Amino acid sequence: MAKYRIFNVPEFDGKDTTPLHAAIPRASKDPQLLVESCSYGDSEVAASWVLKALVEQEGVERFDMETAFAALHTKAEWQTNLHLLQLVKYAPEAATKYVAIVRDLMSADKVLVRVWALDAFVRIAGVAPEFRQQAAGAVEGALGKTPASLRARARVLKVICALW
Repeated sequence: MAKYRIFNVPEFDGKDTTPLHAAIPRASKDPQLLVESCSYGDSEVAASWVLKALVEQEGVERFDMETAFAALHTKAEWQTNLHLLQLVKYAPEAATKYVAIVRDLMSADKVLVRVWALDAFVRIAGVAPEFRQQAAGAVEGALGKTPASLRARARVLKVICALW
């Protein structure tokens, strides 16, 4: 029977990120394992957090971001979706294939997921012009009666949309 490998941080309790910081050097040695682990229930939150940390430190070149973005799903842990949506700005081309799920996440229960789904949608529209009108409309809609964090992000994104 084949044994599946996953990136795992058993010390991670879902809150204290100290074990995740400690796992970064180990994860850096096997970027593909880390990316693939973003899709596995018990490890997805830890793996996506560490992936985000590594991309922010090293850039996206070593990572298969299209595979990472495949973990975006309405049934994924909200933290996993949040981490992956925050990574779209580094590799929007790799996320274009997942634009439908990004749009679905724009109506997620968690406000932070909605904020970063809107951000991801605008970043995707930056490289996929066919989505620009919809993205600009979503930004305008977010400037209305929405949570303050969503309005604040929408103000930043409006500037990006104006550059198209």
